[in-house]
Amino acid sequence: MTEDFEQDDFDMIDPSAKRVLAVLSQFEKGLLVTVDLLHKKTGLMPEALNDAVRHLSKSKLIDIPEPDKRHGPYDFNAIEISDFGREVLAKFG
Repeated sequence: MTEDFEQDDFDMIDPSAKRVLAVLSQFEKGLLVTVDLLHKKTGLMPEALNDAVRHLSKSKLIDIPEPDKRHGPYDFNAIEISDFGREVLAKFG
């Protein structure tokens, strides 16, 4: 699957989104990471965290299991890194 994803694609990912992806990779597969924990681990403010999550979701690097659930100023409640996200991070990160 990462055959279609190149180093240039990874380099174009916003640094905040890369930070979120790296934090998510620290958790075991299938574990949802709440917005509160993600905020604490990344230090990103709501707008930056929302933008990063939106970008990663569009790139299929993360999954948002319950996209309609929101938490405070955040556009999501919990997320997890996708298998594709783990592959991309292992290959280019």
